[in-house]
Amino acid sequence: MVDMQTAMSAARADRGSRKKGKGGDKKGRSGRDHGIEPFDPVKHVSKERADMYSMWLVIAFAIVVSLIMRYVVMPNVDPAGSKDLLWFMPMAMVFLLPPLHRMVMSEGLVEHYGKGTWFRASFLHIFTWLALTFLLSNPPFADVGDPEVAGAWAVVVIDGQEMRLTDSDLDGKTQIEFILDEGEQSIDGEVWLLFGIRDNSDVDAVRLASSLTMPDGAIDSLTISEERFDNLTQWGDSLNASANELAWPTLISHDFDRGIAIRLSTSGLMEGTYLIELTLTEDGNPWENSRSYEWNLVVSQPILEVEEDS
Repeated sequence: MVDMQTAMSAARADRGSRKKGKGGDKKGRSGRDHGIEPFDPVKHVSKERADMYSMWLVIAFAIVVSLIMRYVVMPNVDPAGSKDLLWFMPMAMVFLLPPLHRMVMSEGLVEHYGKGTWFRASFLHIFTWLALTFLLSNPPFADVGDPEVAGAWAVVVIDGQEMRLTDSDLDGKTQIEFILDEGEQSIDGEVWLLFGIRDNSDVDAVRLASSLTMPDGAIDSLTISEERFDNLTQWGDSLNASANELAWPTLISHDFDRGIAIRLSTSGLMEGTYLIELTLTEDGNPWENSRSYEWNLVVSQPILEVEEDS
């Protein structure tokens, strides 16, 4: 038999052990037992300062690389050859970032750098270099873009007080066709090629060289006139607006484009295929920019339908 005093003592001892166990569990759930490192504010501030110094070092390095590529390397690169060096060299310089940090930074800062630092530094270097290169390679600092045709091309024939437009225009094509009327053997009158040119910088500084190769192989030099372009386009616009006689193409897209008229012939063109060659050139910065065009002007007879005998 167990008396009342013994039973109460046993109960008190059991409650005490259970409270002690609970307290031990709570203690086991905190601190280092579960791998949580204590926060060290001094170490955190030191790491943030190291990352800030790394960021500014990478930006300064990318600026130096961009200036060297723009003002030292680009002027010595042949624009007609391969330009792979202009992007390969700056991209390869990401491998210089770790030794650059170890050379410039103190040991106390370098100990905070790891793989994540080099990954972030590489992307910062590449995008900083790209942004600066885009800025330094375009106006007003430079012009590396070739002059180009502003819109469509058109060939018009002026016979006295009449204007005639070819049956198609050179909007993205390399051949334009002029179909003679039935019974005609040639184009009669002055023949003009009309188009506009545009450029990133100064379109008035663009030089033009053109030639016309005849069906028999002879080459003629061509006359260029900007004033004639204005006269012919105004005349064509008035005809199109008044009687809708001409399907006038869009030769100039913007006000800063430059209109050009090239006289192909003063007395007409015979039936055949003519090769028109045009080269646009400008003294760009840091190199000369040039673009060439070739098209065929085909003067042909109309296709007659042959009636079949029933």
